[in-house]
Amino acid sequence: MAKMAMMGEPKLWKLDMMEIEQLIAEYKSGRRNFPRLNLLKADLHKAHLADINLSQAYLYRAILKKAHLQRAFLNHAILNHANLHQAQLFRASLIAADLENADLTRAILNHANLNGTNLRGANLNHAHLVWANLRHANLTDANLNHADLSGAKFCQTIMPDGTVRNDHCH
Repeated sequence: MAKMAMMGEPKLWKLDMMEIEQLIAEYKSGRRNFPRLNLLKADLHKAHLADINLSQAYLYRAILKKAHLQRAFLNHAILNHANLHQAQLFRASLIAADLENADLTRAILNHANLNGTNLRGANLNHAHLVWANLRHANLTDANLNHADLSGAKFCQTIMPDGTVRNDHCH
C-alpha cells in the first residue's frame, strides 16, 4: 500500500493523509468529499473520480494522466508539476488552484472554472478550453500551442507573453 507522505507541508493547513487504495475504495462506496487531502506524488493514472471534491488538496507532482475528473472540485488545490496529460476535467472547478508547471497536454477543460488559477509555465499544448473561465488566471510562460480557446472568458488574464487580456470584463 502506498502511503502518501508530506515533504514541505504548507504551514497554513494540516492536511489529511490517506492511502490511494483507501481513497479509491471510499470513492467507489459513494464518498465524494475529500478536501485538504495529502496526495503528494500520488499515482492516480486513469482513475475515475468524477464529481470528487479535492479542494485544498496537496497534489504536488501527482500523476493524473488520463484521469476522469469531470465536475471535480479542485479549488485552491496544489497541483504544481502534476501530470494531467489527457485528463478529463470537463466542467471542473479549479478556482485559485496552483497548476504551475503542470502538464495539461491534450487535457479536456471545456467549461472548466479556472478563475484566479496559476497556470504559470503550464503545458496546455492541444488542450481544450472551450468556454473555460480564465478570468484572473495567470498564464505567464504557459504553452498554448494548438489549444482550443473558443468561447473562453478572459478578464485581467495574464497571457503567456505577459500581456493582459480583458475580453470579457463586465
